[in-house]
Amino acid sequence: MRLRTWSIAVAGLLVAACLTSTAQAEPVVDEASGPTCAEQTSAPARGLPLAWHDEFSGRALDTSRWSTVMDFPGRAGGHYHNTSYGSYAVDENVVLSGGRLRLVTDNKPVVGTDPAGTYQYTEGFISSHDKFFQAYGYWEICAKFPAGKGLWPAFWLIPQDRSWPPEIDVAEWFGSIESMHSGLASGNWPDVRWDSHWSTSLTPTTGWHKYGVLWSPGRITFYTDGTPTSTITGAQVPVKAMYVVLNSGTWANPDRGGPPDATTPFPNSFDIDYLRVYRSK
Repeated sequence: MRLRTWSIAVAGLLVAACLTSTAQAEPVVDEASGPTCAEQTSAPARGLPLAWHDEFSGRALDTSRWSTVMDFPGRAGGHYHNTSYGSYAVDENVVLSGGRLRLVTDNKPVVGTDPAGTYQYTEGFISSHDKFFQAYGYWEICAKFPAGKGLWPAFWLIPQDRSWPPEIDVAEWFGSIESMHSGLASGNWPDVRWDSHWSTSLTPTTGWHKYGVLWSPGRITFYTDGTPTSTITGAQVPVKAMYVVLNSGTWANPDRGGPPDATTPFPNSFDIDYLRVYRSK
């Protein structure tokens, strides 16, 4: 759940982008591999056409699909969300290796320029703004989350037209309290309604799992490994096209267990095997 002071902005336009090859830093995370998610299609996606996906099989991030600059209301700059975060997004923390995306978080102070300042931690951030967006459908990642106090990796959706709310939090992990949040922000700022579900029974840091959301008119259902975990219904369910955000990072506030400390392992990474989005019938 993000505490953002966001306002309505002008609608974004779909722009063309060329595929570029950007050199990436060598991985700074454990190269040990293991079984990821089973390849069979998740139950909520069966019968739905695949609209967009990335299997992260290249050597560098596909910039025809992704941007590493934040472009949404409430951001403090192109590489920093807001004061709820303790981390600054840098491109070298976006690493592709072994057919996976690794969004690295590190305890490596950086002097940022957008916005200007010195930041204790760095994070990896990508979004599909202006690259891919749609209303409804089934959205899923196969991922493994990092363990550690103060870590805050997330998979979420926000509107292409730069408005807020709404926001769909598909899976965001709060490492300090070892709890997974999924939910919906709706309404109009500052009267924001949160429909949230918290789970402490999941094991996202010890294995690979599928996290998804089936979004249809008036109904949102969240899934883990193809099994529904919670459902939201009603007029608050969004109707506008949204895009994907994937980011690692740190929690900065004293609540929810507080920020990282000496026990937090660095560097660490939020690892994603694939992202797949299906169109609704």
